Amino acid sequence: RLILRNFKYPAQVRPNSLLTFESWWENKGVAPCYNPNYKMSLRLKNHSEKIILLTDSDITKWLPGDAVFNDAVYIPYDIAPGKYELQVSIADQQHRIPRIKLAIEGRNPDGWYTLGDIEVAK
Repeated sequence: RLILRNFKYPAQVRPNSLLTFESWWENKGVAPCYNPNYKMSLRLKNHSEKIILLTDSDITKWLPGDAVFNDAVYIPYDIAPGKYELQVSIADQQHRIPRIKLAIEGRNPDGWYTLGDIEVAK
């Protein structure tokens, strides 16, 4: 049972730059996830685009208790400027589909959890 306790990110990013973030997770289970192909993933979504950004997370090391994971993901150079929803999931690397249901509210029908809005500036 993974719980996202806190997630901090900037209100605005630019194409061809890094989106840095800080996250605090809690593993309420009795063991970590054993599948190294599952990654904490972010998705930028608006009315016309869905861009999935895999992190360098290794959730097999998220033992029961707290885990702080701070990282950055690359924003593609060709992303259209505008307002996006920033979403999170634990997705498999190959198919980029959410695989673990988080123990938090706000799950979308496709398995992603919306964190808030983010602006991609010109």
